[in-house]
Amino acid sequence: MVNNNSLEIERRIENLKKIIEERDLSAVILIQNVSLYYYTNTIQLGVLVVGIDFEPVYFVKRDYERAKEESPIKNIFKINSFKEITNYLNLESKKIGLELDVLPYNQYLRFKEVCKDAIFIDISMDLRKLRMVKSDYEISKMKQAGILLEETIKEVSSYIKEGITEWDIACEMEYIARKKGHMGPVRMRAFNQEMYFGHFLAGESAFTLSYVDSPTAGKGQGGFFPQGASKKKLKEGDILSIDFVFVYEGYMVDQTRVFSIGEPNKEVKRIMRTAKDLKEMLEQDTRQGITCDDLFEKTYNIVKENKLEDIFMGIGDRKTNYIGHGIGLELDELPVITKGVSDKLDINVAFAYEPKFFLKPFGLIGFENSYVMKEEGPLLLTKFSEDIQIIL
Repeated sequence: MVNNNSLEIERRIENLKKIIEERDLSAVILIQNVSLYYYTNTIQLGVLVVGIDFEPVYFVKRDYERAKEESPIKNIFKINSFKEITNYLNLESKKIGLELDVLPYNQYLRFKEVCKDAIFIDISMDLRKLRMVKSDYEISKMKQAGILLEETIKEVSSYIKEGITEWDIACEMEYIARKKGHMGPVRMRAFNQEMYFGHFLAGESAFTLSYVDSPTAGKGQGGFFPQGASKKKLKEGDILSIDFVFVYEGYMVDQTRVFSIGEPNKEVKRIMRTAKDLKEMLEQDTRQGITCDDLFEKTYNIVKENKLEDIFMGIGDRKTNYIGHGIGLELDELPVITKGVSDKLDINVAFAYEPKFFLKPFGLIGFENSYVMKEEGPLLLTKFSEDIQIIL
């Protein structure tokens, strides 16, 4: 296989080496799957070592042949144990960066054994901030994900009707998405956080929360995976929300759209107009360099003007404390758009913005869109209409 991503990987490695130099490190050791993919173009069972004064080395336990086929990294060696790294590199008494937010403790102990007397530094935040800014290559993948998601939800719209279950709709949409190229896994970085395609929630299902750090969860199919679609049937008056993540060649977009089973009432329509006001504020008044804290405040000012703060992003003490998040290879990338966060939405920062309201007994009202910040403002990646789709 001819690798056509070598220049992109080379650019990423150079940016990583700048971090190594700035933090006065000798090397960085990476083992997490998404990090391996980002810097090698493949996910294999192994370890990537990037140093300031040597070429990157990818040590692979399984599968070496596939790593050689898929990665532009020149130095790829087959190993049976991490201890064999010392046959190639001397990492003793060095200052080494690790992703301590995701590295299991037993793996950390192995590295302490292999890299005797080394000083380990947590560089998790440095690496996450590097990935926060997307290249043109990455943005092209996210644009295509948005196109495919728009096609998918258009097709599933004709399937939605009163009397079918959340589960029926989930199965249909997942089937359509997979045929269009959805890769399946929706990766998350945070410990014990996971997602499967998305949430399909009719009516009061929108108020059922769970362990996932999201404005919604849903009942799901039981305690083993307590989120997502259940066997609840759609009935007259329900608002059905579809929060769906499309993954194209590793890159995600995140979108929520709502359907009304029957004509929505006046309050539902009023709340949706407020959500549309928030979209207009974001797209018309927000420009590169705005901080997450400023966008959070602008959002809440509009919500308060419309006297909807009690039902915004949850109800009571069950509210989500953010209104948006970074997105890319993982669903929970930086930045987090919340109060007190000074990270800026600079050029090519990709993010999801999700103004959502929870009105009993109808369900979730609002939407979620994915954007990438450009010089002229946020570029919309998820283009299916935000209007309430009325099912009669």
